[in-house]
Amino acid sequence: VATGQADLFLELESQGACLGLHLHPWKFGDGKYRAHFGGLSREKQLAAVSEASALWQQALGRRPQYFRPGTFSANDHSFGVLVELGFRGGSVSAPERIYPDLNSIWTGAVKDPHRPHPHFRQWRGSLPFGNLPHSHDYSTVYTLKGRRFYRDLRPDYLDADYHLIADNIVRQVIERAPAIPMITMDTHNDNDYTDPNDRVCRNYITMLRELSEACERHGVTPIGITMDKLCDMVLELPVIEDEFVPA
Repeated sequence: VATGQADLFLELESQGACLGLHLHPWKFGDGKYRAHFGGLSREKQLAAVSEASALWQQALGRRPQYFRPGTFSANDHSFGVLVELGFRGGSVSAPERIYPDLNSIWTGAVKDPHRPHPHFRQWRGSLPFGNLPHSHDYSTVYTLKGRRFYRDLRPDYLDADYHLIADNIVRQVIERAPAIPMITMDTHNDNDYTDPNDRVCRNYITMLRELSEACERHGVTPIGITMDKLCDMVLELPVIEDEFVPA
């Protein structure tokens, strides 16, 4: 995508967007990475991200510094690999998601922006990496085809109550009172957001309105911010040492 749409992405960046690398290894290259990101060994994660980063750099003139794995798939090597390759942040985790078939398991993971632990992906630690967890409404758990998850603000749903989801997410962030309150969403580029009659485009507009109104109801002011600025904020927080805490 970076190779095919370099001019578009550089134009977006000139208007304030933050560019990053999004990677589904099994879809990438000649098919040699036959797994989701969390299903790869440390060596293969290094190889896949290095190869993708080189193409990204060739297209856009520099290496990427921000990363999100496809399906939020990761393992305990992933954060260390990203730091080793020069990434300073990203949105890697989806707290409480359990997708065993996609190597995406985040039970007990930190729900708010943090530095990750070097050896245990679910916890906070000292790595020089700003991780921005995906936002969910933790009020209702769903199961489907062996997967367990909570709903987020994606516009792809066929039956989502965006009013309820947005209100719950805003309320839950306020209740957690994190050092950096943040709400994220994800979209997919196989929908036509230029067509106001497209179902997903309509959902997206509805979701943004509901999120704005939920913030107003709860007395908070939403401020648009890019991933790089959020990572700056995370990396300015006091470092938590990776200490052993006896039970």
